[in-house]
Amino acid sequence: MENWNNQKVDTLVSKGGVIALANPFDNLVSSGVLPWPPSEIVQKLYQSRQSRAFSECEREKLDKFNGYYSDLQSINSEDAITWSVFGTVAHAPNNTRNPFVYDLLESIGCKTERIQYSEMYLWRRIPHPDTLVPGGPEIDFGITTDKILILGEAKWKSAIGVSQGKKKDKDQIQLRMEFLQNYAPKLYPNIEQFIVLGVGLHNNVCENISIDSVRYISTTWEKVCQLESHPNHQELLRYLNWKKSNAKKQIPMPISGSK
Repeated sequence: MENWNNQKVDTLVSKGGVIALANPFDNLVSSGVLPWPPSEIVQKLYQSRQSRAFSECEREKLDKFNGYYSDLQSINSEDAITWSVFGTVAHAPNNTRNPFVYDLLESIGCKTERIQYSEMYLWRRIPHPDTLVPGGPEIDFGITTDKILILGEAKWKSAIGVSQGKKKDKDQIQLRMEFLQNYAPKLYPNIEQFIVLGVGLHNNVCENISIDSVRYISTTWEKVCQLESHPNHQELLRYLNWKKSNAKKQIPMPISGSK
């Protein structure tokens, strides 16, 4: 098949009809990122538990690149689109990243002054808000400015994870909001806005809520990719359309509610 740049790429299809790329790098936007691959991508190139979804012949082809199958090879990989959208701009120069962060904040209704500096990162873990042990929730993407802190939760076709926390009575959004509510003001005394940002196919990954100074806000991949200040704006639009058109099933309806 052809990718979003009309280049031929090798693909296979699982027993359930999901497209996988023979080379995981063919599933990622990499424009402007040198050296390649960056550490974030290497971190995500672990062996998948889903290789059994492919026939033995297909597994041999999928294993050719890494010696094993990685989830980054799936067309439905949330990590692939998270990297392609946020990872590429995280590696951009400060004077390129700042306008994108400003426009993203404006697009979700967060008023802020022009940004002098910003940090953007992927797949870092915070202390667990229930126990404070290491290895707590993985933050898909994070953004920090002098006044705003965002913990991002990225979704593609999956729902918000539930049955989490020490007593298995919380979901992913609650854990992140509780960390921001209970600990972030002490860690970031100058921050004025604490936000958990959900990004998905539809505008309600879960319902928008506020607890004290912490807000949960939902947006879509399409809205983010439409921001012209992203250094790969035009390519991201093609990438998103390619990803949507090659997804296995009809795009699900929005998920409402948060336990």
